[in-house]
Amino acid sequence: MPRAYEEKHHGTPSFPLQVYSHHDKDGFFFVPQHWHEELEWVYVEYGSLHLTIHGQSFVLTPGEFCFINSRELHEIKSAGESLHHAVVFDPGFLDFSLYDNCQHNFIRPITSGTLLFPTFCSAFSPEDHKKILFHMQEIISLYHTLPACALLSIKLHILHMIELFFQAGYFLENTLSPKGKDSLNKLKQVIAYIQKNYAESISLQSLSGICFMSPNYFCRYFKQEIGKTPISFINEYRIEKACEMLSETETHISDIALSVGFDNFSYFVRKFREYKGVTPKKYRSLCLKE
Repeated sequence: MPRAYEEKHHGTPSFPLQVYSHHDKDGFFFVPQHWHEELEWVYVEYGSLHLTIHGQSFVLTPGEFCFINSRELHEIKSAGESLHHAVVFDPGFLDFSLYDNCQHNFIRPITSGTLLFPTFCSAFSPEDHKKILFHMQEIISLYHTLPACALLSIKLHILHMIELFFQAGYFLENTLSPKGKDSLNKLKQVIAYIQKNYAESISLQSLSGICFMSPNYFCRYFKQEIGKTPISFINEYRIEKACEMLSETETHISDIALSVGFDNFSYFVRKFREYKGVTPKKYRSLCLKE
């Protein structure tokens, strides 16, 4: 499970791009709120995914995709059996060593964050949706099969997509003000604090203090940017840490509840079932069957 700020390197130093293909049999896949420098393009082959990106929640169904910009807060979870792919790459991967007009007019606005990819595929016309989907599927196939010139072909497909975005005017201007950027950075500190201290008692007063906001204003701001209340976020993160222990250890379930920050076992079981659809005991048995 990634930390709030994901420092993991994707791909290799000479080709900083990686495609992650994940088949989720039971619908338990969950990646909590986090951000990273890399761009991430997510495509659902079958099943569905629930995503929250910059506070906006939506569902991806088969044949749909979304774009997550650099340093954008996002969360991904499955809803039943699914297969999805994530293309993750460093924006610098797009740079040309020679600073020419192409670099200045088309690449630099993307790598600097001046222009943003639209989040959801509903932004595209049906014809362009098909073209983008073709490029996305080709990138995934090339990465996993690695035929001759695969790395060059992958980069060409990405550049073709960028060309299409510019021609059709799909890129969005980044209008986040310095004040908005500062508030968002403080919110990221809150998420990092929760993910570090989830096993301890966490008060709204301490979280709002990180953002220099009143507790009431902080709760509204948090829900606006994350898509859920601070309490829901904390409970869900604790449940995910419990899932790790249930699948990786033989620790008694009541001890797991305490170790992830729940001092009431009945409340833990109720919340676990609310988020996962099964009891902790059933979850552990399903993990053992895999």
